[in-house]
Amino acid sequence: MDIESEVLIVGAGIAGVALALAMGRKGRQVVLIERSKQFPNIPKGDFLQPVTIDLLDKLGVLPEVTKHCAHVARVNYGTLGGVNCFTGSYEEMDIPVRYALNGDHHHIHQSLFNAIEEMPNVRFYPGMNAGKLLFSDHYVSGIEADSAGKTVRIGSKILVGSDGIKSKIRDQLGLKYHLYPYEEKMAKMFAFTFQDVTQTREEASFFFGEGVSCGVFPLPGQRLRIYLALRKDLWQRIREDGIESLRGMLLSLCPHLQQEISQIVDFKQVQSIPAYYLHTEKWAINGAVLLGDACHALSPALGQGMNLAIQGAVELSNTLEEALITDDCSERQLRLYEKKRRKYVRLIQRNSTAHTYCWFVKNRAFVTLRNAAFRRIGKCPNLLKEQMLTTSGYSDKPPSFSHMLRFAGIMKP
Repeated sequence: MDIESEVLIVGAGIAGVALALAMGRKGRQVVLIERSKQFPNIPKGDFLQPVTIDLLDKLGVLPEVTKHCAHVARVNYGTLGGVNCFTGSYEEMDIPVRYALNGDHHHIHQSLFNAIEEMPNVRFYPGMNAGKLLFSDHYVSGIEADSAGKTVRIGSKILVGSDGIKSKIRDQLGLKYHLYPYEEKMAKMFAFTFQDVTQTREEASFFFGEGVSCGVFPLPGQRLRIYLALRKDLWQRIREDGIESLRGMLLSLCPHLQQEISQIVDFKQVQSIPAYYLHTEKWAINGAVLLGDACHALSPALGQGMNLAIQGAVELSNTLEEALITDDCSERQLRLYEKKRRKYVRLIQRNSTAHTYCWFVKNRAFVTLRNAAFRRIGKCPNLLKEQMLTTSGYSDKPPSFSHMLRFAGIMKP
C-alpha cells in the first residue's frame, strides 16, 4: 500500500470531517480523502440542536463554532399572516444544553476542519478521487484512488463512505437504497438570505399556509434565512406572475418581515433546494460502513441535516473505537452504530414527511383541523414537551398513543 490507515474516510463533508475529528481525538490514524480540491462556499444555513452543541463541546470545537452562529432560544409554529399557534422554549426544558445555534454551513464546516488540520494523526488529501475498493478475505481493506492522474492505494482497517447522497462507496458495496422525491417531485423548496435586518430575535419560526410553508432562522451579522416550501404548480404560477407575486406570498406568511422581503427584486436571488429523502436498507458490511447522506438524507429536513451528520459521526466513532480495540471489524460489529442511530433517523424522516404533508395539502377543512391541532400543542404541556425533546435531539421516541389522541382533539389536553 502507498498509504496505511486505521480509519479511511471517503468524503470530507460535515459528516466525514466530524468523524475524522472524533477518531483523531481518540488517537487513531485517520486518512480523509476528498475529490474537491477546495471546499465550496455553500450558501446555506444550518441549525444546530442542543444535543449537537453538547457533542461539539466534547469535541473541543464549540467556542469556534459559536463565533459563526446566532443564538436560538425558542421555536415558533404558526399559520398564515404570522399568527402564532405555539412556542417552545429550550430555556424552560430540563436538558443539558438549553439553546440552539444557527449559522452558515461553510463556517461551521471550516471550524471542524481547522481542528483536524492541527492533528498529526489525521491526514487530509484533497483532490483525490475514490476508485475501486480493495478486499482481503471477504473484508474491505482499502481503496484505489486517483490523485492528479496517479493511482494511489490506501489501506485501511475500516473504510467509511461519507461521500454523499450519490455515494460511489455505497454502490460498490452493493447496499440497496431507495430515493424518495417528496410527493413525486411535486414539492419545491427555496431559500433566501436577507441582509441588514433591523431586529433579529433569538428564535426560529415555521409558518404553514395552504400548499405552502416557510421557516425563518436568524443568522449572525444582522441576517435572516428564510426557507420557502410550496407545491410545484404554485411555484410555476408565481414564476409566470413575476417577482411581485413571490413577495406577496412571503408577506402572507410573515407580514412582520415586510422590510426584509422587499430586498427580493429578482428570481436570481432565489436558491433552489431539492426535496427528497433517502433510505438505505443496511449501512455496513465487513470492513466498511456508510455515514451521513450516503445512508440517510432528507430535505426539507426542518434544519436537521447537519445534526444527523454530526450525531451519527460521534456515535460511529464509538463503534469504530470498539472495533479497533477488539480487532473485530465485521458487519455485525459495525452495524451496532446503525441500530443505535436508525430509530432517530427514521423518526426525523417521518416527522419531515408529516410536516411536508401538513403544508402540501390544499384543502380548507384539513387546514382548519391542522391549525387547531397546532394550537392544541400549545395548550398541552406534555405535547409541547414531546415536540421540543424531538427538535432538541434528546428523544428518539415517537409520540405516545395518548399524546396522539390529545393532538387529534379526541382527548382533552
